Amino acid sequence: MKRAALLLALALAGCGEPAAPPASFAHRPVLAEGLARARAAVPADPEPGAALEEGHVSGLVEMLANSTGRMREVPLEEIGALGDAATAELAVLAHRADYEAPERLAAVELLAKLGTPRACEQLMQLVEKAPESWMRAQAAWRLGQTDADWLVPRMLLRMKYETDNDTVVWLADSLATFGNYDGLRVLWSFANEGATDELRATARARLDDIARRAGVASAEQHWELWNVADPEGVLQRTPSARLVLEAWKAIDQLSGEHFQLRGVDDARFQLSRMGAWVVPLLCEALHDDDVYVRVHGAQCLERMGPRAVASGPTLLDALSDPSLAIEAAAALGRVAYPDAEPKLRELLLAATTRHELRVACAAALGQLGLGASLAPLEQVANDAAEPRDLRQTAAVALVRAGAGDRAAAYLRDALADPLADQPGAEEALELWLRGRTDAAAKELLAAWSALAPPPGTFPTTAQADARRAQRHALLVEAWARL
Repeated sequence: MKRAALLLALALAGCGEPAAPPASFAHRPVLAEGLARARAAVPADPEPGAALEEGHVSGLVEMLANSTGRMREVPLEEIGALGDAATAELAVLAHRADYEAPERLAAVELLAKLGTPRACEQLMQLVEKAPESWMRAQAAWRLGQTDADWLVPRMLLRMKYETDNDTVVWLADSLATFGNYDGLRVLWSFANEGATDELRATARARLDDIARRAGVASAEQHWELWNVADPEGVLQRTPSARLVLEAWKAIDQLSGEHFQLRGVDDARFQLSRMGAWVVPLLCEALHDDDVYVRVHGAQCLERMGPRAVASGPTLLDALSDPSLAIEAAAALGRVAYPDAEPKLRELLLAATTRHELRVACAAALGQLGLGASLAPLEQVANDAAEPRDLRQTAAVALVRAGAGDRAAAYLRDALADPLADQPGAEEALELWLRGRTDAAAKELLAAWSALAPPPGTFPTTAQADARRAQRHALLVEAWARL
């Protein structure tokens, strides 16, 4: 966001956008083209039809609410024949606070049975706006019984802001029916750290069931396929034309034309949590005329991590775009594209490379963790003539690449340097110690860990400074034995 804010400030000051990139990474109106193409692919919704006889829809709702067994099939079958003509009244009945709960739940079930875009929109509005948590949870569950994958972006956003745990669980479950497994992250959290036994058990049951439905051996393997790598496309799902349109609408929210921080944050959240199918769209967006679309699009790919590894070739080309090179370098590390390593290494060492880009390249090389990068990173980390932040980034990169011994001395000194990133140095040193297996390092790590603040507490600045000073003293005392 700092990068986007800087670009905005430059534009407002009349400084213009960065220099145009070489022809090999030319800009064009990608966003306008994508939106037009996506809109043309979505068929128009049929008209809902004439109004129904008064009491018809409410009668079906009451029948469903008060029936059991095969009798329930009658209203469920008839609602399909009525079609969207019944949608508006069903929505009113589902929202009515003075209506009995069984009837309101029946109205929700009938909306799901209809499953038309209009009916699914009403279910989504219940998830977003119903004041009763049980109604939001019920509507979230019923969405999973439809084919409304185009609601995935809004479901992801609702899961971000929802406060009711049951609703979050069923949003995660319904997202999975549409091939989006971002909800696994929340379910794993609930399964391991849920406040009650019931919540932990429910979350674990959902994890196992979602894995079974996806044809994956275990919830653990499912998590890895979604977040790390899915080379055989086990979890790949072809999006509907409506979902592709919603993705382009989210990309549109990244543009400078209607720049608004909340809108940009929400759009990046949605796009970065979609399946790998969205990667080609974001790669297209990297060529858009609007610098904000390019920069935020690269940030979305970065946040996707290895799920966006297919963007590697485009991001590698984007290093030639002065307006995008920093974000492209950062994304190349996070998506784990190994073919980028030689170019990133070249840019890191080149005297003509901008400082900010060198920092981004150093961090990316650490994330890739390839052997050819270690010597250049060590050279930068231990060169006193290099800028402080670049040296520390290179040192941290070495730690992340499993070669922290090559720069640990610099990080030790940074821990006591008020001009350095002391919290970053502290975190990297702890990671380095945890990666070592020798007795001296284990002994030091035990003393180091004993100084950590109690879980759930937030130390003051003075307390954090005191802790870092104590940890620095531990390092200095133990250094000869490490």
